[in-house]
Amino acid sequence: MSAREPAGGTHDPGSDSGHLDPGDLLAYASRPLDREARDLVEAHVDRCADCRARLSRLTADEAELSSLWERVDRATDEPARSLLERCALRLGVPEDAARLCAAMPALRWSWWGGAAVLVMLTVAVARWSESTSAPLLFFALVPALSAIGVVAVTGQRFDPAYVWLAVSPLGGFRVVLLRAAAVQALSLVLSLAGAAGLPLPFPYTLGWLVPSLMLTAVCLALTSRLDALPAITLTLAAWGVWLVATYNADLPAGTRLLLPGTQLAMTAVAVLGVVALVVLRDGFDRFDKQGRTAAHGGPATGTRGLA
Repeated sequence: MSAREPAGGTHDPGSDSGHLDPGDLLAYASRPLDREARDLVEAHVDRCADCRARLSRLTADEAELSSLWERVDRATDEPARSLLERCALRLGVPEDAARLCAAMPALRWSWWGGAAVLVMLTVAVARWSESTSAPLLFFALVPALSAIGVVAVTGQRFDPAYVWLAVSPLGGFRVVLLRAAAVQALSLVLSLAGAAGLPLPFPYTLGWLVPSLMLTAVCLALTSRLDALPAITLTLAAWGVWLVATYNADLPAGTRLLLPGTQLAMTAVAVLGVVALVVLRDGFDRFDKQGRTAAHGGPATGTRGLA
């Protein structure tokens, strides 16, 4: 154990004899230590037979000793659960699914912090710019962020934990849907918060919702057959073309995206994307050059292994 002070004193438990000070062991046995100091003692005792024997003599209650070693095993063997994983478990999500969802790069605080900053900037531009087309930046950015966040959970290129699909009992398609749903839920909260600050009437502030679902469905369908990078590139390129085609400076936010007819057209594209996703779902159960898992008896010809 490194030279620290579990009991808060000046004694260095690991510098002289390599064993814990008797006072530290006694403090641990009577449990007045804080969490950090307790973790240090447990880490040392777990690998030091001498200190383990000395601690056993200090703990007379056999049942308490068994409980103590169970806690030591959990502290040293089980990974810490994130806030998202603990919330998912409380909601009844299976443990393996909760761990797969919580391990996503797209659910890290750094990603959502950056996304929140971008959304706030677009809202600020919409509120303080003199241009009536300023809110268009928000409606262009939010669906793109939603699609990027989802595609980051569907391929090995962006997600080191994606290889877990090879051993997950849920199957690749179900895991992708679970992870995409988690990203979409957080994206929905962030987008709603940003939309509340737009200088537009209420119906128009929700103009990003259908485009977000459309880009997500299309991008997921593409990633069932393509690597994540070309899939998101094609999706965002098409989105840029759509924004240019629907631009109209005389309309709210400078775009036809908010009109009922355009919203219906995007809804139709979203439905087609969902249908394509269901039809092509087997692509998430194969382990090909993009790192997907094999659904029927091992890697396909010409593919690489999990290692």
